[in-house]
Amino acid sequence: MIEDILVGDITGSDNPRDIIIGMNTELQEVHGIGKPFVREIEAVYPLQLGSVLSFEFDDRRHLHMIVCHCLGRNGWSQSDRYVRFGMDYLWRRDGETRQFSIVKIGTGRIGKRDGADHAAIHTAMATSYLPVHLFLYEAGEAVAADIGLRMPATLRAYRRWDMTHGEMSLAA
Repeated sequence: MIEDILVGDITGSDNPRDIIIGMNTELQEVHGIGKPFVREIEAVYPLQLGSVLSFEFDDRRHLHMIVCHCLGRNGWSQSDRYVRFGMDYLWRRDGETRQFSIVKIGTGRIGKRDGADHAAIHTAMATSYLPVHLFLYEAGEAVAADIGLRMPATLRAYRRWDMTHGEMSLAA
């Protein structure tokens, strides 16, 4: 469920919540928040739709990638379903102990190019059991411009979940 809608930098220190983003199965054409983390995912590849990868983002927050689309035409088919699965997994797993924020999945460059149904994805976010604060990006805003300066030297996935294999702890 969407508790609040905020405009600003989801990675900023004024956001104390874990961060949720969408990711593609191919780990290609990744920009912004997910870019520093992509190189660390190879150990847990291949990824299937609906998987959730969790990373330590900083000393108090985690970054969760919901694998919800493939690249190319029709790559966003049923992505709302995968977003909902991933969010509900996080609710069941960490919903009582952590707070969450999420980007508006499907509205970025790749989502626009490949035809994401951002209204359906937004509905999935709103109907999920997981309470989130939705962060919106305004064009021209310097969101995550200095993310490389704020990132720890080592970024490692600590957990993977998917609908077929369940939850798997990953070596640190």
